Formats: sequence, structure tokens, C-alpha cells
Amino acid sequence: DEGQIETLVQALSKAECPVILSGSGIIWSQAWEELHALVDATGIPFYTTPQGRGVVPEDHECCFPSARSTAFREADLIVVVGTRLNYIVAHLAAPRFSADATIARIDIDVDEIAESPRKLDIPIVADAKTALGQLNKAIEGRIDPSQYEQWRNSLAEKEASKRSAPGSNSLSDAVPIHPLRLCEEVKNFMNRDAILVVDGQEILNYGRQSMPTFAPGHRLNSGPFGTMGVGLPFGLGAKVAKPDTQVIVVHGDGSFGLNSMELDTAVRHNIPLLVVISLNGGWTGDPDKNKPGRELGYTRYDQMAESLGCYSEYVEEPGEIQSSLVR
Repeated sequence: DEGQIETLVQALSKAECPVILSGSGIIWSQAWEELHALVDATGIPFYTTPQGRGVVPEDHECCFPSARSTAFREADLIVVVGTRLNYIVAHLAAPRFSADATIARIDIDVDEIAESPRKLDIPIVADAKTALGQLNKAIEGRIDPSQYEQWRNSLAEKEASKRSAPGSNSLSDAVPIHPLRLCEEVKNFMNRDAILVVDGQEILNYGRQSMPTFAPGHRLNSGPFGTMGVGLPFGLGAKVAKPDTQVIVVHGDGSFGLNSMELDTAVRHNIPLLVVISLNGGWTGDPDKNKPGRELGYTRYDQMAESLGCYSEYVEEPGEIQSSLVR
């Protein structure tokens, strides 16, 4: 509906603190070029659901992952494209999102629009690629990135403060290895177009903001239902689909145990991929054993992998992670 597209353009022209929130619909619609063009043309900060990462490279100047909560809370216009408004995005409800924000939503499913958990100010029933293409044409000469410069600067300051705050631990040399240090080392090892699969609980949370994705469809996780154990199977499927692309699976020890025998599948069918296991001995980590039923013990999955024909290493020092990944 071109009339609704025009209404959205007018809302963008009045907004001071807009954000774009996109999901896997961008990937299914193959609309990443249109979304990237919109972000470039407007300078609007963007966020994605876990299933939609990489549609715009996450080193883009409008990407502020550590300022996500602030952006959602302070945004006066939220443009939602190709994602359900489920618990992953807190149903767009206050207080996580401003109750006064204007909500525009683009979705191909009319039922999703009709049953939206939050009232939509600008509902647009459309394929993401089509609607974004229309929007990009409609904003030409009418929206300038400079009008949101103060908003971007505010989020950039928040991002920097979060990254440098005490406890960030990204460069910690502590032993046992801090999960963020592990994520940092994996990030530094990854090719830019690598396919990254992250599965678990604690490691999933740490990896969410510390390991970026730069290509659409190259970030896989368990989805909105949080189904643990999918990491290794997803990684195998990704490597078969894209045999010339680096595939890395980062597992928690609990989630790895659910489908760990798929290492045998990898060996039998010669499917080369890298699996990194964050071994904390329990569900969510419980070193003081204060949470009954959480203790898993420190299973030597590296020895199990060797018995199945894989190459493996057991790393206890943070300074040895990078060389181990290379080997």
C-alpha cells in the first residue's frame, strides 16, 4: 500500500530516535540488500532477532548491540520488518519499549498484523523486499542521516561505556577461562563470511553481543523455542550446504552432550568443521553447587572426540586458545 509507505516516510521525517528491528523474514525474502540500503540512506540504528543476524554487517556504523536495551527503551519510532512480535522482542511491550513510541510493522502475513500483541500505528501487509524497495524510493531527498546524528552519538557512547565497563572481561587472562575471553578468541579466528552456530545457555548469552556476523543467513541458533542440542547438527548441515565456507560451532557442555555423537557423522561423511565447547561443568555454571540438578561434571569431550576419529585439544590457558583454534 503506497499510502502506508508514505505514512511511514512522514513518521521517519518527524522521528528523533528511530530504530529498525528486523527478523528472519528479511532472509526468507532475500531483502538484505534493500535493508542495508535503507540503513545507509537514513542512518537509523538497526537491531535483529537472533534468527535474522548478518542481514546488515554488524560492524556497520549504525550497529550498537551493547546499547540494545537503551535503544529499545528510548526509541520514539520502531520500524519492525519480517519478525513475529513474540517474547524474543518482549512483544514490544513497556517498559522494555516506550509506551509512547510509534510502531510501524511490515509483514507478509496479514494475520500477524491483525493479531499483533501491541497496537500498530502504521501496519503494512507486504513482502519485506517489496516494501523496503518502495520505502527506499520514497525517502529519496526526504530523509537525511544527519537528523538522527545526536541519537546515534548517544547510542555510540552507551556502546563504548558497556564495552569498557568493569566486568566486561573480554581480555581477561583469568583461569578458568572466562566465557567472554573464549568468545573473543573465536571472533578473532573467524573468517568474515564464516557461518557461526551457537548453542547453549551461558555461552549463548555471552556470544550474542561478542561474536558478530557479517553475512545474511550465516548465524544459526536454536530459535525462539530455545531447543538445545541443535548446534552440531546445524553445523553439519551448514557445512554440507556451503562446503567452501568456514563453519564454527560454539557449544556449551550441556547442549553439546545432547547430540554429541553427531561427531561420528562428521567423521563418517568427512564433513570438516570446528567445534568449540565451553566447559563449565553445569547448566548455566554453578561452581559453588548452589543450584540442585545443575551439576554436569567436567566430561572430557575432547577424549570422546578423539575416540571417534576427530582431532581435539583440551585448553585451560586463555593464551593458548588461538593457537589451538589454528591447529
